Amino acid sequence: MNVRKGIVFCCFCVYLLKIMCMRTNVDINDELIAKAQKLGNIKTKKAVIEEALRLYVTIENQKKLAELWGKVELDDKAFE
Repeated sequence: MNVRKGIVFCCFCVYLLKIMCMRTNVDINDELIAKAQKLGNIKTKKAVIEEALRLYVTIENQKKLAELWGKVELDDKAFE
């Protein structure tokens, strides 16, 4: 790879990282974060927020799945 292509590739990688890792500033209750860190034995605020977001997404997906209860017929043979 020549130098010019290497520089273009590096710039593209930096661009992708900026898109994928978005920095956001929010005002969050310090006591609530501290309680969550202690309960979950989580060291950083970032990790607490990421875990909370994962949990939220999981719960919302479960709600959508629950809405399908009784509306979809399952093939019992698929589980054998």
